Amino acid sequence: AGCDNTSSGLESAFENNQKPVAWFHTASMGEFEQGKPIIDAFSNEYPNYFILVTFFSPSGYEVRKNSPGIDYVSYLPFDGASTSKRFLDLVNPSMVFFVKYEFWYFYLHELKNRNINTILVSAIFRKNQPFFKWYGGFFRNILTSFEQIFVQDESSKGMLHSINIQHVTLGGDTRFDRVLSNLRSAQMWSLCSEFVGQNEFVVLGSVWDADMDCLIPLINSGKFPFKWVVVPHEINESTLKSWESKIEIPVGYSKGETLDANAQVLFVNEVGRLSSLYRGALFAYIGGAFGAGLHNTLEAAVFGPTVFFGNKNFEKFHEAVELVNLGLAFPVVNSQELEEKMLEIYHSEDLLVQKQVQSRQFVASHAGATACIMNYVRINLGHPYAE
Repeated sequence: AGCDNTSSGLESAFENNQKPVAWFHTASMGEFEQGKPIIDAFSNEYPNYFILVTFFSPSGYEVRKNSPGIDYVSYLPFDGASTSKRFLDLVNPSMVFFVKYEFWYFYLHELKNRNINTILVSAIFRKNQPFFKWYGGFFRNILTSFEQIFVQDESSKGMLHSINIQHVTLGGDTRFDRVLSNLRSAQMWSLCSEFVGQNEFVVLGSVWDADMDCLIPLINSGKFPFKWVVVPHEINESTLKSWESKIEIPVGYSKGETLDANAQVLFVNEVGRLSSLYRGALFAYIGGAFGAGLHNTLEAAVFGPTVFFGNKNFEKFHEAVELVNLGLAFPVVNSQELEEKMLEIYHSEDLLVQKQVQSRQFVASHAGATACIMNYVRINLGHPYAE
């Protein structure tokens, strides 16, 4: 829907702009979270720049169009030869940041032709991508449009070197910086703290049907004195009603009705709340692994709860695998295994506290990617305070 007005909105935003422009392109909400620490650091250090953020997916655009520190948010117009020229004529960026997985041929080709410094940040490469195949010449060529590529891990760096892409820096994962700043700034949402009161609570984050099939028996078991905060990955009224019908204790909703004082389960039926909800939670269950792929575990881990998720699609997420190896997260097969593991940890006070401390240490030890990228920015744009 939002794409129709993209050009006219961009024109009115840029026709009278006198400031230099930094353009950040992130595909969707997940990549935006990855780019946000760099956007924040950049806007703090270069306040005279106009900051443009473009999205490919509505999920990011809708939630973030009123973000502080960002001057304009837009969809990225379709990647074509004339569209990319028109877009760059209008925006005329001084520096461009593509986040993680974004490789738009015409935009990158045109940026290179214009000698505009373009970098790829928080990138991860895998052997099965076309860059590393015999037929991947076209794709390898795209990578030469980046002035510098900041990767998250050693194996990505090695893979790029193997195809003779040398302008690579091991920068780490900016999401660790993002969740750390969240830890420092996130306030407990007042509605949630009112719901939780003095009770211990568990957050079920970004959950789908397959996750709830595993979780509802646990909620109904009566073995845990917890309150349950349930955040669906997609807010769909009929899905929530179907979950509610299977839950045997009182359920309330965060939006649309007064919260029942007896509610033991809170359905958060509004977007943009999840990352601050983990503060104070004893356990967190992260959804998605029984389906297309595990959602964000770091958002939870930084606050210290022991993390659980389904045992299927989590291996491609480095941080989830590391958390499992450290004994700070547990992939579970079914409701029974989840219950056993939770009870074991819950009844060992020392274990609980120890895991909280280790979880936070794990996140803190991986921070620093933003500083690495900002060093590069200063070398290329000059230090803002040097005038």
